Amino acid sequence: MQLCPNCTSKQFDGTIFCTECGASLLTTNRRETTVSLGQQGASDAVPEAVLPQPPATAEEEPRITLVVMNSGRRINLNVGDDLLLGRKDNARGIFPDVDLGLDGGYDSGVSRRHAILARKGDRYILEDLGSANGTFINGRQLAPSQPTRLASGDEIRCGTLLLRIEFDER
Repeated sequence: MQLCPNCTSKQFDGTIFCTECGASLLTTNRRETTVSLGQQGASDAVPEAVLPQPPATAEEEPRITLVVMNSGRRINLNVGDDLLLGRKDNARGIFPDVDLGLDGGYDSGVSRRHAILARKGDRYILEDLGSANGTFINGRQLAPSQPTRLASGDEIRCGTLLLRIEFDER
């Protein structure tokens, strides 16, 4: 593992750009040497290596973080499309974007298809999908299929599993 020099997040060895902030993880300027075989008057210049650039985006999406309060796990998300919150079920082919089964979701009453987290314009919304044990924002139960606006710092409860949402407005 290596640490990003910009944001100090842990990154796998060999990673070129930080997955959190996009900073370059290359610590030295690598140079490649060209060896001339049998050519007279070849240049002794050492060209700079061509390094890949991070993907360009027209407009960087604001990120949000879901903090699972019972485990402390932080789930960093870019919300461009609707994200399904729930529990994975291989047998039924259910693979949520945010698998809360990793945080005791089954024992906490998280449904397989519990809720949708989405971005609508400049707002974030949460919508209960008719879950068995309910979805709550700051203690208030959501009516199924009724999108409800979220604010940074809101507490979300899926069954009895408590989450906090944090917005990173870049």
